[in-house]
Amino acid sequence: MTTLVVIAKSELNREIVVRAVEAAGGAAIALSSLAELPGLLRETPVSGILLEMVTSARATAAEKQETNDLIQLYAHAKFKVVENEIKMLGRNMTLDGFLRQCLSIQPRVIRRSPRVVIHAGVYISKRSDFEPFEKVVTLNISNGGCFVYSACQWQVGERVWLLFKGQERVMSGEVCWRHPWGKNNRIPGIGIKFIEDDIEYPCPPFLLEDGD
Repeated sequence: MTTLVVIAKSELNREIVVRAVEAAGGAAIALSSLAELPGLLRETPVSGILLEMVTSARATAAEKQETNDLIQLYAHAKFKVVENEIKMLGRNMTLDGFLRQCLSIQPRVIRRSPRVVIHAGVYISKRSDFEPFEKVVTLNISNGGCFVYSACQWQVGERVWLLFKGQERVMSGEVCWRHPWGKNNRIPGIGIKFIEDDIEYPCPPFLLEDGD
């Protein structure tokens, strides 16, 4: 079931949107302010965020600064409630359409360690022997994983092996979320969670010899 976060200061407006989401087959978690969002996203996997326009406009500068980048990691939309009717903001945007968009997004939580923007070359493969492999680039890296640009077909839960350019230690990981190519106007790629294990995977010589 698709789970959304609904943020609105008005309790009545929160209830109206939550009921509409549930009637459309989704689940909703209601918050009264942006300040509550970071804590929720660290603990609860969600697919999208619905933010009331008035609540967004009245948020403090500190709340906006803390949450703006987080919101960009999810499918998100703004709405307003007029005479108990939900009006989605955005061209041809409807609540049902937003829910359908969120169906293709794996629910996720935000990482606890900070992300660092690093564009590093890395070889990835679905096999530990790297037959075949793909040359990709990281967009960001944290202690627990990374996000890499990739237009190939990956599924959440798939095992992946990585070798960073210029290194000899093969790492393993798991695909924890993905952005398919051509969806949601976002860079295609996969979020990888590093797996800590005691296995030493042999480094394929042909990768060390790759000069491109």
